Amino acid sequence: MRAYRKASGLSQQDLAGLAGVSRATLNYLESGRDIEIGASRLLALIEHLGIPLALPSAVDRGHDERVVDAAVRSAGVKAKATRRALDEALATGTVPSGAAPYVRTVIDSLGPTERLALLRCVCAASGQPAKAVWRNARAIAAAVGSDNWPDRHASA
Repeated sequence: MRAYRKASGLSQQDLAGLAGVSRATLNYLESGRDIEIGASRLLALIEHLGIPLALPSAVDRGHDERVVDAAVRSAGVKAKATRRALDEALATGTVPSGAAPYVRTVIDSLGPTERLALLRCVCAASGQPAKAVWRNARAIAAAVGSDNWPDRHASA
């Protein structure tokens, strides 16, 4: 955002006035600090600067696969075997024999983004509806002793 603002020859005060936000809010956004800002104000900033905003028309399965594979690798487990076991467990609700410690290690390491990417990957590969995979994931997490899979209605 800062690069677009500077390239447009605007000060923070100028852009803040155009978009209807305070200069302090814009400063926080540009510096990467956590700040609460409504979607309409954020979109106004993006629009005023002409920042391209494009969302894919479909879920990017390749991106989801890369996110999940990276999460499995970073958990420090046998990546391919654990990924297969994890996919099977979430699709069927049963952990493959001998895979529980690896599945738990990965589940414990997942953040909200990785959990959702994994869920979408399993749904796409297995044909199972998301509700069923969520149910299986909660059961699998409990079975392997992890509390890192919240209810789908709970905040991440």
